[in-house]
Amino acid sequence: MGYIQGVARGQMVLMPECLDDYVSEDNPVRLIDAFVDTLDMKTCGFKKAEAASEGRPPYAPSMLVKLYVYCYFNGIRSSRKIARETSRNVEVMWLTGKLSPDFRTISDFRKVHGDALKAVFRQWNLFCSGQGLVGNECVSVDGSKFKAVNSKSNNFTAQKLDDRLRRIDAHIAKFMSEMDRADAEESYERRLSKERIAEKIQELRERKLRYEGYLDQLEQSGDTQMSLTDPESRLMKFKDGFEVGFNVQTAVDDRHHLITGFAVTSSPVDNGLLHDMAQGVKSDFGLVTIETVADNGYHDRDDMARCLESGIVPNVNPDRNSGSFELQVDHEPTEISEATRLSRNPDDIKTCLRSGVIPKIYDGLISDIRVEEIKIREDRPIETRTEMSDEQMKKLALQGYIVRDPRRNLAYCPAGEILRYSGKKSGKKVYCNRFACKNCQKKCCKAAHREAQFAEGQIIIACKAFGHTSFISKRPNRPYTLKKVVRFTFRPDERKLDKRMCLSEHPFGTVKFWDGASYLLLRGIAKATGELALSFLGYNIKRAINVLGMQKLMAALS
Repeated sequence: MGYIQGVARGQMVLMPECLDDYVSEDNPVRLIDAFVDTLDMKTCGFKKAEAASEGRPPYAPSMLVKLYVYCYFNGIRSSRKIARETSRNVEVMWLTGKLSPDFRTISDFRKVHGDALKAVFRQWNLFCSGQGLVGNECVSVDGSKFKAVNSKSNNFTAQKLDDRLRRIDAHIAKFMSEMDRADAEESYERRLSKERIAEKIQELRERKLRYEGYLDQLEQSGDTQMSLTDPESRLMKFKDGFEVGFNVQTAVDDRHHLITGFAVTSSPVDNGLLHDMAQGVKSDFGLVTIETVADNGYHDRDDMARCLESGIVPNVNPDRNSGSFELQVDHEPTEISEATRLSRNPDDIKTCLRSGVIPKIYDGLISDIRVEEIKIREDRPIETRTEMSDEQMKKLALQGYIVRDPRRNLAYCPAGEILRYSGKKSGKKVYCNRFACKNCQKKCCKAAHREAQFAEGQIIIACKAFGHTSFISKRPNRPYTLKKVVRFTFRPDERKLDKRMCLSEHPFGTVKFWDGASYLLLRGIAKATGELALSFLGYNIKRAINVLGMQKLMAALS
């Protein structure tokens, strides 16, 4: 018995086959086509939404949106691969009317329409909300790191530049010593010619000037790092080490796990991002109040207080010991009526909290509310905190002290090295230099590297390893004013916290798996927003198909 035989390649087709016959009725491409046809391209923000009366006709934005949504739905992100699909994929031919845009046209469309593509993502979510796929009651907020188009070698911190400048000086000194020795000893055999050594020294000096320029930019801007290829990306802690990328925040609805909102940020940590994410979801869906769940990375008490004032319940994993958070807001005394206390309007909720009254919506969540008076210290100008010059600071540091320069936001250590600002711990500014401590001979501490922690207004820290037993500078006495605040205890709902991991983890993992766990293709937050809008839209379309099915979705769009 032979094999099943196909149609001969040279067979002539007398009657041309209809392209629509190749696309079945339950094919997702029909859903994508029907959904994009319901969109108002001008309202979404696409350029050339209305064709010009003169000049060469452009491609319709709706056609390019359909092409992008279909390709991201099927895990195709590269503009060149998308261009190839237009001439070999029957479904794409059906979707675009057999149009084949150049890959540059495809690429440029995605670059300039980041916000518009996010609007398309938002419109699909609103459609899903109308079909009962979105609960709009509780969302899980979490962040995940996405690699950017920027290598670690093209990312610089002040400490990294200090280390490279130190190495360059050492190399220059070595080459100069070799040249001097060759001039003094005729029998000395040089590895490199005198001309080649001079070239290398010149290369090192040019590189040094470039690095010094980067260092000046960092000190003047106040940034902790800079990236050359993608200036908005930052060096962050990924699961498998440090990489340059973005911290992408998502809000996942608890009903059918659809991604209802997202944001691309340059913040290496999630701290302080909960309010903005939840507020974005509220604005997109026109909600009055909403509940959120988040992990320990969102332990920012000021941010949680803002959430409560905006009608957002921030169910963040609490401290293990207390199980609650002590929060505070500014006190603004107002006469609160019973109608105001029962209201769910965010303005009324904020008014109640600032008046020291628990809104009805927060009964059981907030307790022990009271009005207290606290001291607010006035900031002193930086120029008045120290009268030492730069040379005096370095000289004092060599005597066994760590001296902070508040103007340049750095510190000098007893080894003559520069310690750079690395953040705050327990309200104190931390300065360190791991590169310098690694090969330091003085060893002012037993740890692998020294973290000098300066209290507010403190300039000098004494090192015990050099025989100094106390600080020689004290915190300045600063004037203060009294301010009334409302303090209260907030206890998150632990039952909702239990389902956080089930909501936030798998959407990130699924999207990254579809994208090949690779880096983003576009540079900058605006462009990366458009790229991720397509990825998350593809995920949401698949979720909707799995839950409702093609027939119900097509019927709702028709």
